[in-house]
Amino acid sequence: MKTDNRAKKLSQTLTRGLRLLELVAGARQGVTVRELAAAMRLPRSIVQRLLYTLEAERFLERDSAQRGYRSSMKLWSLGCAAIRRLNVREIARPFLQDLARKSNEMVKLGVLDGAHVVYIDGIESPQAVRAYVPIGGRAPVHCSATGKTILAFLSVDKLAEIGVSSRQYTKNTVVGADAFAKELAQIRKRGYAVNRGEWSEDVAAVASPLFDAHGIAIGSVGIILPLNRLTAAKTVQMGAWTTAAAAAISAKLGHHVVDERTMKRVG
Repeated sequence: MKTDNRAKKLSQTLTRGLRLLELVAGARQGVTVRELAAAMRLPRSIVQRLLYTLEAERFLERDSAQRGYRSSMKLWSLGCAAIRRLNVREIARPFLQDLARKSNEMVKLGVLDGAHVVYIDGIESPQAVRAYVPIGGRAPVHCSATGKTILAFLSVDKLAEIGVSSRQYTKNTVVGADAFAKELAQIRKRGYAVNRGEWSEDVAAVASPLFDAHGIAIGSVGIILPLNRLTAAKTVQMGAWTTAAAAAISAKLGHHVVDERTMKRVG
């Protein structure tokens, strides 16, 4: 009943206007009135009136190079102001707690620092036999799941700037340019990275990347545990858990994906 009453109080016009902003901001190029009307399943006359209003208030502008509308600097400034107030640790904390509860293992939030990943938050495992990485601890980016999952989504130029090490810490460390490129491609395909004793022979991990509003990989969330507890079934399950958690955190950081064929927001 409360939900129904709240729905009655919503402004349909404002809701439609905000939806238009999402669609235009998520597109890579100018979006036409026809495309927006089709995506929203509204008459073109209604969509055009909303667009005129958003343009008059300087939230949207005409695309000078193409027919259609694009987001304005005013909208960009509002987004930047909101992002500056975001704290990735605060945003990620509830999701780390949920991962720790589900997995009963150590969970960590990591960010890149040169050729290392630094753990800026985490929750320890309650189990007697457990992996241990302190807050503030560091791991080589090329042989840790929390590091590899970030590397997999960086540009070629950024990878070159980092200068990823080829040092082999254990017999399981992936080394060699071709082998490592194949490893990163596999991570991109499945959406998460796995470490099976690549840095420390007895430690394993599963991790997924975090993206900011610009679609840049800025960190990762990972489950770290003794290698003998990471079965094939657990790998798949933990991969699904970390991927879902990372997607939810990324969405709160402003990241979203738009399928331009349907103009639908994903994530």
